[in-house]
Amino acid sequence: MNHDKLLTGKTILVTRAAHQASDFVNLIMERGGTPVVFPTIQIFPPDSWDSCDRALQGLYMYDGIIFTSSNGVDCFFRRCTEKSIPKADLQSKQVFVVGEKTKQAIEHVGFSVTMMPEKFTASDLSRQLEQQDLHGKTFLFPRGNLGSNVLADNLKLLGAGVDSVIVYKTEKPNTDNISRIRLLLEQKKIDVLSFTSSSTFNNFTALFSKQEMETFCANTHIAVIGPVTAKTVESFGLNVDIIPSVSTTAALVEAIEDFFQSNR
Repeated sequence: MNHDKLLTGKTILVTRAAHQASDFVNLIMERGGTPVVFPTIQIFPPDSWDSCDRALQGLYMYDGIIFTSSNGVDCFFRRCTEKSIPKADLQSKQVFVVGEKTKQAIEHVGFSVTMMPEKFTASDLSRQLEQQDLHGKTFLFPRGNLGSNVLADNLKLLGAGVDSVIVYKTEKPNTDNISRIRLLLEQKKIDVLSFTSSSTFNNFTALFSKQEMETFCANTHIAVIGPVTAKTVESFGLNVDIIPSVSTTAALVEAIEDFFQSNR
């Protein structure tokens, strides 16, 4: 691991959900940077578990399970435990994931991954699944309330059945310290705004006027974890300065380091 303090003197705003921010924060501090933690999303249980519980009762019908986030994995398997679903009922299923963190979460609960695309997006997973004969196959897709329908829609076009079930919901957190963040941005004391999902960006921008955002971004840099988040930022009319080739927080920190190294 590179322990050079390449981020010394740099302040990075971390907008991840609080329970997921620690790895990112530690990596920034290891490199000499100063993280400012300002979660713009919180994860809650869904309004109803009915559709998930129905799927758990009919697990025998599914050929595979798809996960596009570690939150989806954590919340789904927690529900399996609560409903006393035997591990053996899940062991025979193929498991498809998007993202290294999602893969780690699957392995953490004792399962192995059947397929993970090289690029960590749902579109890349659906392109990889296209290589298989999906006619008559049925997939369970535990996801968040704000997740994209792209993957499910693509698989349906390929002849597969997909049951999307909501296992968590993403909401805006209590943003009591917004005045502190506004002040830091006004005083040009934040070097990088980092966003690890479209939700973190959308919830952040909802706190400020468009004019404020344009002013802040004239004095700071935007770093995003991957192409989907980049598209969201660009559709808002802002430029993305930093994007890693692999969608992980470790790669994001390295990309931030590289950006400042090449701009010295």
